[in-house]
Amino acid sequence: MKTMMIASIMLIASAGAAFAADAAAVITPGPLSAPPAFPATRANWDPVVRPGPFDAPPAYGLPYARVYNWTGFYLGLNGGGAVGNTNWGSIPDLTTGNSSNSGGLVGGTIGYNLQAGDAVLVGVEADMDWTGISATIPPASCAPNCELKMPWLATVRLRLGYAFGGVVPYATGGVAITHFDANIVGAPFGTQLSDNLGWTAGGGVEFVITGDWRGKVEYLYVDLNGFSCTVACGGGPISLNTRTNVFRAGVNYRLWAD
Repeated sequence: MKTMMIASIMLIASAGAAFAADAAAVITPGPLSAPPAFPATRANWDPVVRPGPFDAPPAYGLPYARVYNWTGFYLGLNGGGAVGNTNWGSIPDLTTGNSSNSGGLVGGTIGYNLQAGDAVLVGVEADMDWTGISATIPPASCAPNCELKMPWLATVRLRLGYAFGGVVPYATGGVAITHFDANIVGAPFGTQLSDNLGWTAGGGVEFVITGDWRGKVEYLYVDLNGFSCTVACGGGPISLNTRTNVFRAGVNYRLWAD
């Protein structure tokens, strides 16, 4: 009897040890072995604790970042000033020179942005500004002076930017269009008119003010090519080539977003 009891105890002990060994066995795959089909999950070793209806929320919740979406159409207003130079050459008196041009501007903007990927921004923008940009051309054949005015300026440009959340620095370039009026100040020779097509390039920074409202600051270099003034500039011809630098700020409103 005593022998049977000892044998039974030893059998139970050995079976328990074998069960414990099976339950606690850790299998470490070799360097060429496949990973386990069902890896351990956090739920297996760290149960989720759900607070009751009267429990306080956790002191430190999960972080949440709001990402601004730049995609969509927008309308805007802009204003600023321009300063540059107008190169001239008078054939009658064989003189050349360089006159400064300057003036203010204000106008409207329309555009569309597409946020490609996480941060790259591509878009197209068009604007038209009424300007007070003018230059005074002083050759003797155009006495007392020939005045060159630019009553409006329009651009159509591509934009390429990179979004840092609610701030986008961008480069831009495209075509520029303007209308020139030239005449001798106080002389009854009429006005020489010319619609010119040129190019523009520059850059700026656009930033979120709040919600769908955004602000921007921008610089554009504008080359408006030239034209020849004849009767209105004392018979001429006087060649005029205008370039200017535009500095402006604006506000845009996003109409809708994808």
